[in-house]
Amino acid sequence: MRYVKPGTGKQRLLNKRETRNVRTQQRWDWKKLSVRILRWFMVISCALLLVGGVLLLVKIIVDSDHFTVQTIEVSGNKRLVSQDVIELSDIRQGVSTFDLDLEIIGQKLAENDWIRSAYIMRKLPQGIVIDISEREAVFIINLDYLYYVDSEGEIFKVLRGGDTLDYPLVTGIDRQQLLDDPQQATERLQYIAKMIIDLQQRKFFNTKWVAQINIDPKGGYTLYTDPLGVPIRVGTSDFSGKIDRLEQVFAEIKQRLPLLEYIDLSVPDEVIVKTVGHSEQID
Repeated sequence: MRYVKPGTGKQRLLNKRETRNVRTQQRWDWKKLSVRILRWFMVISCALLLVGGVLLLVKIIVDSDHFTVQTIEVSGNKRLVSQDVIELSDIRQGVSTFDLDLEIIGQKLAENDWIRSAYIMRKLPQGIVIDISEREAVFIINLDYLYYVDSEGEIFKVLRGGDTLDYPLVTGIDRQQLLDDPQQATERLQYIAKMIIDLQQRKFFNTKWVAQINIDPKGGYTLYTDPLGVPIRVGTSDFSGKIDRLEQVFAEIKQRLPLLEYIDLSVPDEVIVKTVGHSEQID
């Protein structure tokens, strides 16, 4: 067997050079990597210092007296007094405007019976604006207790001492009906609200002539006059058109109210009045 060496002298020299070049290249790669890491470290450190400085500056400005609440404006209120709304909001002068949670303040204000919604905004540097939307009571409903109902047919407040009773009273619907069929009950309350809003805009026959409205599932809606409680039957639809007809002859009818048993508007294009002993149609 013949033994063969791995390589000649020339080949070994070349191998040593290649090995030295590889080691040298490896040393230079580590140096470049260290430089890059140092550069990135400096960039990140500068960025963090800059952000920290900005945050510190913002905190100093926010905590300064320049952004403390000095004025509180209230808008949208008709029934509620502005000072009462401010007290309900629990916003105090001198507090930092940025310490206020505006959403929570709005929710707190909306807990008041007369406030439908509240929008709170900052008026920098030292102001707060409270814009509220109030409910408008249009009638009263008897559900074991007396409640106000607003212009959208929503029951929103139980009457307490000092609350005015100067609204039409709605009867013919009870608490159990609200629980059994809330959708139908709500639709009826919304229809009555529209009826009353229609009457509020009229000149001759308006809400001052209406003491009560009764809901009859079969016969529709009946208004009772104030005074004397004369029934006015208006059916279930076209309320505005029927009141138009009534207004045309109401100057004559109101003189005869003490003698009337009822007024019937449920017949299309007619106004029927029933007096003691007989009925007649008024054109």
